[in-house]
Amino acid sequence: MAGFQQLRLSRDLELVDNASHTANVIGNFNPEKVILVEHFQGVALDTTNDWNSAGQASGAAAIAAPHMVTITTEANDNDEWALASPLNYYGQYNAVVEVRMRNDDVDGIAHNVGFSDATSESGTIAFTATGATPTLTSTASDGALFLLDTDCTTKNIYGVSTKANADGSIINSAHTEADASWATYRIELRDNGTTTDALFYLNTSGKEIDPVTDLIGMEADAVTRTTALCVYIAGMNRETAANTLDIDYVKTWQDVQ
Repeated sequence: MAGFQQLRLSRDLELVDNASHTANVIGNFNPEKVILVEHFQGVALDTTNDWNSAGQASGAAAIAAPHMVTITTEANDNDEWALASPLNYYGQYNAVVEVRMRNDDVDGIAHNVGFSDATSESGTIAFTATGATPTLTSTASDGALFLLDTDCTTKNIYGVSTKANADGSIINSAHTEADASWATYRIELRDNGTTTDALFYLNTSGKEIDPVTDLIGMEADAVTRTTALCVYIAGMNRETAANTLDIDYVKTWQDVQ
């Protein structure tokens, strides 16, 4: 069809039959996105070049079979550990992060998953919450994350954000986790040229995100569009026993700068 240079799809391109068993891209497949797909298949977590790993006492983030990273906290109340990428992501480039993760002991931990403006915080994690409302405490200056904190009366997963130290609304997913159950988290930063919104998606079965059914809410003007952000995943004890988070994969993409 002369004159046409683009193939536009509104759904998925599915490779079936012989196409799923052979090389199926002929030519220069060149996506116009900055993309990271991390399944943690290395011998050890690269904390020199690829990931930042930091926290209190003898906590850790380490690769475990099969292809997962396990974040482990120390066995004291409020001990924490965080895994973070470099500060490579921006609202102005429509950054997206998706993480599949499970929480092994829901009653004893707080956790964050999403974007933050610092790879670690001093003695805490980027967002915590307490009480019945709940009341949010944001140590991060800019960020958009999912938060679970069992110091809250209602122990649901929430979508939270802060822009230049001004907190946004608390978005309630109405989902309470079960021990060792998988969930898939996605945050999309959507830029409009002057401000950046945050869209929060949660699949409570740990399956692929369905953008129609898994959207739990949006915060307008959620983060500073020009502030550098990292992928940030952290756990913090809410009891005097060590806890773990298992990360199956991390996917990120954003526009080419």
